[in-house]
Order: sequence, then structure tokens, then C-alpha cells
Amino acid sequence: MHPDLRNLRRVRVYTHKQIDRLQPQLDRLKARLAEVEAEIQAIAPELQLPPRRYKPNPIFARGDFTRTLYAVLRQAGEPLPMTVIAVRMLALKGLDMPDRAVRERTFYRASTTLSVLHKQGRVVMSGTANKRQWKLTDL
Repeated sequence: MHPDLRNLRRVRVYTHKQIDRLQPQLDRLKARLAEVEAEIQAIAPELQLPPRRYKPNPIFARGDFTRTLYAVLRQAGEPLPMTVIAVRMLALKGLDMPDRAVRERTFYRASTTLSVLHKQGRVVMSGTANKRQWKLTDL
């Protein structure tokens, strides 16, 4: 048997054991969540609880979005409008022809990220409302 295969089989067995060990804890947490939701419904039956909707971003990994945003602004060296920033970010991730929904999500997230970075003094905004352009601060 190949040594790598032997190690992978050991890791597989170990992972199954971890799942078995953690399953009771997961079951307890699910039961507690059901109890809390039942209590909320008992107090306010008209309140509609939203479903859990976390979905990882398929394009940008955790922490990758801001790094890519900085890379685009560094490469440009000049102020860029938000639409150009979003398209260039997607191009850096290998999406040369993204669909409209992906462009809009990236545009919105870049806009909110740049607002936060602007408050922190890391980027500079020029222009007004629809004509905003962004660039890195000269630190």
C-alpha cells in the first residue's frame, strides 16, 4: 500500500471519530435552538424568524476581498470609479465575463468596504455622489 494512502486512511478514520465525538454536542445545540425558537414564538407568535442563510462567497475566500481591493487600487495608481474597481477585482480572480448579479454583489460589497476604509483613513474619495472615485492614501 502506498504510504500517502495509508496516512490518508488514518486521517479519514480520525475525522470520522471526531465527527462521532462531536455529534452529541451538535444535537444538543440543535435542540437548544429549537427550544429558543419555540420560546420566541410563544412570546411573539406574529414574529417570523428568518432562516439561517450564511452562504460562503464562492469567489472571494475569507479575507481575500480586501486584499484584492487593495491590489486593484495599488495597480491603478490613480482614482478609479466603483464599477471599474469591481470589474478589475473579478478579473483578478479569473472572472473576465462575470454575470450581472456577481458584478452587482461585488460592487455593493466593495462600496461598503471602501466606506469603512475611508473612515479609517486608508483610502481617499474624490468626486460627488454618482461620480465617486477611490484611491489609496499616500502614507
